[in-house]
Amino acid sequence: MLPLLIYAIGVLIGLAVMRDPWRSRLATALMWPLGPIAFVVVVTMMLTAAAIVWPLPVLGMAALLGALVWFVT
Repeated sequence: MLPLLIYAIGVLIGLAVMRDPWRSRLATALMWPLGPIAFVVVVTMMLTAAAIVWPLPVLGMAALLGALVWFVT
């Protein structure tokens, strides 16, 4: 609940200080959460492309990461 409250306060501050018309302010406030989603999509696509281009190094890294997780937990 606290992150949502912090986000809402940030949106209200952003809407108050922007010098654009109200429609632009509202569109910016509504589109803001898409940034982290876009980041996850781009990183996933890059990792998938890397796995296709360099399968053995990526497989080795995945094995090392899996072993690390296995031994740490």
